[in-house]
Amino acid sequence: MFTKVLVPVDLAEPEFTKKSLQLALREVRENGVELHLITVVPGFSNSLVASFFSEKEHQKAVTEVARQFKQFAKDELPEDVKPVLKVYEGSPAEQIVRYVKDKAIDLVVMSAHHRSRVDEFLLGSVSARVVERANCSVLLLKN
Repeated sequence: MFTKVLVPVDLAEPEFTKKSLQLALREVRENGVELHLITVVPGFSNSLVASFFSEKEHQKAVTEVARQFKQFAKDELPEDVKPVLKVYEGSPAEQIVRYVKDKAIDLVVMSAHHRSRVDEFLLGSVSARVVERANCSVLLLKN
């Protein structure tokens, strides 16, 4: 049924991703789907934020995120599972939706944060935006 499954990873809260990853791994094992993991570095594309960092510092931060992301995948995935790993910058919801479209992802498996109504109003919800805008199935887990 599915050929490509995407699990967005929030490296600030790696425990939050584990249930989503377990479910995606079941799809990999049972149906031979291709596993994609992405993480998004927010902020640097914002001109105000970027003005506080040199390009060298920016590159160092992105390189460190990529290192942590590879380590996360190594720690959390069986050795025989070789996911596609990508690091992006910008709005997490926008980058996830763009990735879904560009890579023809069939299924997104992600966890939803439990936020207060005020937080959701002010910050929005990445999971809600992905559900609304992705052109594929989205399995949303409530933790």
